[in-house]
Amino acid sequence: MRLSDQVLVHQVHPVKIAADVTASLISNLLLWRAHPTAAAAVRVALPVAGSLAVLRLADLDTLTRTRRGQWVRAHMPASAQAVRLAGDALMAVGAGRRSPSLLSVGALVIAAGWAHPWWPHRSRRRAPSRR
Repeated sequence: MRLSDQVLVHQVHPVKIAADVTASLISNLLLWRAHPTAAAAVRVALPVAGSLAVLRLADLDTLTRTRRGQWVRAHMPASAQAVRLAGDALMAVGAGRRSPSLLSVGALVIAAGWAHPWWPHRSRRRAPSRR
């Protein structure tokens, strides 16, 4: 399997998801309590450690053949990943400002990133040729 496919599929591994969620929760709590350096360290270190562990130790070929693996390969383009990252950034800003509403908006943006299959998509039909 190509590295780009492994990087994509590892996002739905339970260890990676747990690392990301845990990092977000701890980092947001630290930001809320005005500890930005520790929050940044946690927000980066835990997901990176989770990614390294999954990429090196997990059987990603088997994960690719599961429904989750097939789903992420079909429905998680770079644009959806960027939306998820923007949502995480909004949550961090919300935690730093102690704004529950901004935290909630960030969480909704992350959910929108995961909901990529339901985004409106332009039709890829070609226009009729003119002769």
